[in-house]
Amino acid sequence: MLTNQLTNILDSLGGLSFEISLAAGALILLMAGLVWKQTLVSRVIYVVVILVAMWLVQVDGVSGFLFDQTLVTDSMGQIMKLLFGVTSLWIVFFPTAERHRSEYYFLILSLILGSTLMLSVNHLLVIYLAVELTSFSAYMLTNFNFRKGAFEAGMKYLIFGGVTSALALYGMSLIYGFTGTLSLSEMDLHLTGDPVLLNVGILLFIGGILFKVSAVPFHIWVPSAYQEAPTDAVMVLSVVPKLGGFVLLHRILMTVGVQELYWLYVTISVIGIFTIVLGTLGALGQTNVKRMIAYGAIAHSGFILVTLLIPFENGAVAFAWYAVVYAMMNVAVFYLVSVFEIHGKTEINHFSGLSKTEAYMGGLMVVVMIALIGLPPTVGFTAKFYLFTVMWDWYQQVGDPVMLTYLIVAILSVIFSLFFYLKIPYFFFLKQEKTDLQVGIPVSQRIIATIFTSGLLWFFFRPEILNNIAEIIKFLDW
Repeated sequence: MLTNQLTNILDSLGGLSFEISLAAGALILLMAGLVWKQTLVSRVIYVVVILVAMWLVQVDGVSGFLFDQTLVTDSMGQIMKLLFGVTSLWIVFFPTAERHRSEYYFLILSLILGSTLMLSVNHLLVIYLAVELTSFSAYMLTNFNFRKGAFEAGMKYLIFGGVTSALALYGMSLIYGFTGTLSLSEMDLHLTGDPVLLNVGILLFIGGILFKVSAVPFHIWVPSAYQEAPTDAVMVLSVVPKLGGFVLLHRILMTVGVQELYWLYVTISVIGIFTIVLGTLGALGQTNVKRMIAYGAIAHSGFILVTLLIPFENGAVAFAWYAVVYAMMNVAVFYLVSVFEIHGKTEINHFSGLSKTEAYMGGLMVVVMIALIGLPPTVGFTAKFYLFTVMWDWYQQVGDPVMLTYLIVAILSVIFSLFFYLKIPYFFFLKQEKTDLQVGIPVSQRIIATIFTSGLLWFFFRPEILNNIAEIIKFLDW
């Protein structure tokens, strides 16, 4: 018996090579920071850890359970791991990277580790541990600017996160009480009695995950956290834990049978609709650049959420496409924001007249903003067009007015987003106020910004990589 358990553990460890590499690398990085104080050493170790972890990922299309059904591995999770690694790797090229010591990169690796575990968890207690590991890393990263505003944002994030975690834990206890198991794959919610109280537990549990994906009404922490946290950390926060939360949320929705529980289907749809509406309308009145992007990120959460309601390969491909494109857009926009932020350009009106001195960077900003809106010739258009096509096809199959409403709201959001995403280009090129930007942007930063922005254009004209991802995803049991 003991021999079989040890064999199972050793076999399962092979499926966690990415996570083990991150955990070991985080500890090495933290200890190295005690010996070498140079920030360059921390960045090099961080890059090596990420590259080694990505090298160990195997996208083979094989699904299976690990540690006696505590974790599950599949190709969707493996693809997301690669996406997490590629996205997080770029923070070492941000203008503020040299300010961060080993503790900062330790927290980034911890955040990636927790988010990666959310891709695989199949056990209620492990879900809670993975979410909390991600959350506590995010709380501390929010405070890393060491300003009064950052501390206030971190406290707001912490308090709201603590409340939602407590409610989610209570929901888990109700689910366990009715099903008698902690494993998602072993739950049969259709055989339980007293569905009202069980449904309350399901809603509370799902609410805890909606907090991680910044969906309404669990989005309150997003604007202040994005505004006050270090910009490179915000880039990771806006992509890695959010996408990890969506994969976990999909597993939960499939367990409870969202397609069969119409009330839950409608509830998630309404949450997604209001997430798009509030994110779009909230961004319209913002004057701070990062705060505006934060509300835009909330709206993007509503776009991604609908892919979880569309079954089979169409939903899987739509999610994978949007996830990859969303990560690309966020890397580009937050890098450009950080380049101008170090020169004191944090408000939208600070960009007035900058075309006189930085027309090239302004042109890159225009491309990124067009991608966030979802217009051609950028890959943002490709992702949203495919998403809208999938939503329309699903509506035609089921004739559900909720899905049609969702689609109409999503399309209207694209139209309204013109009025806030194009604010920066408007001030950049059409406002003629004097600018106080006298320090030129280094050539290295221009090159990196060009690479990020060119990717948004290149994938529009050459979408073969996205098509290859689609070919892998369509064979998965999503």
